[in-house]
Amino acid sequence: MNSLKDAVDGFLVATAGEVSVSTRSWYRRRLTMFTEFVGPMCLADVSPEKIRAWRAHLVDQELSSHYIHGCQRAVRRLFSWLASEKIIERNIARDVPLVRLPAQAPKALTDDDLTRILARLPAEDVRDRAIILFLIDTGCRVGGLCSLTLDSLDLSNRCATVIEKGQRGRRVYFTEMTAEALALYRTVRPAVDPPALFVTNAGKALSTNGVRLMLERVGKRAGVKGRCNAHSFRHAFARSFLRNGGNLAALGRILGHAPGSSVTAKYYAVWDDRELQEYHGRFSPLANHNGNGRHEDK
Repeated sequence: MNSLKDAVDGFLVATAGEVSVSTRSWYRRRLTMFTEFVGPMCLADVSPEKIRAWRAHLVDQELSSHYIHGCQRAVRRLFSWLASEKIIERNIARDVPLVRLPAQAPKALTDDDLTRILARLPAEDVRDRAIILFLIDTGCRVGGLCSLTLDSLDLSNRCATVIEKGQRGRRVYFTEMTAEALALYRTVRPAVDPPALFVTNAGKALSTNGVRLMLERVGKRAGVKGRCNAHSFRHAFARSFLRNGGNLAALGRILGHAPGSSVTAKYYAVWDDRELQEYHGRFSPLANHNGNGRHEDK
């Protein structure tokens, strides 16, 4: 493995089966851009200066900071793998700081929009009600929802096994309200061959795009003002979990993040200024003395 291109090819082969197909494609696109920028080069000649020059090249093209950040993370992942395989001594990509990202607004479905959707659900199709309640109640990814089969659902124990990123299976849990909606849907589900739990009117397994279009329709009928997609439900679940006293470690497990991952805190524990002020008023050491704390009973 002498050239940078060989290193990229080796990395993509090594990650097959460990990450999802879409994630491998994501790596391939960004790493191909990097190899094309530096040109034919021995792996040993790739330096932090070359990586820094590539970062500057991306910035000069006025690409979004989020896109550039992703490109840098792909290169860091490549060199991290090379170091773990003892092909290089250390991950030189970490010598180049990641571009700064702007502060992110919460991506979650708002409380008001959640109320609108729940009020609208009785008028919606039985299948769509079950899908929406499952997404809200479990916080699973849309790919996990679409992976559900008839056999993966355990209504008596209110849990299910979903297959998500990298073909990893994990268990998700739901409340009685969702269990009842799923049980009702199973009684009207078309008797078709695909093992998928959720199917279209034509009897085919429901796709992630099909879920997206359905949520857009329901959101419009419900009068939703903000985001209304599967990922916004996932974020809404995370925020509700934390606001109600759940901890980050448990939330990470429920969302399917790797143990100790910083993703849970970085992308899901995101609050706006109004929310931060509210929490400060509730949890400051002086809150009880001011009469604003939550623990009023002694």
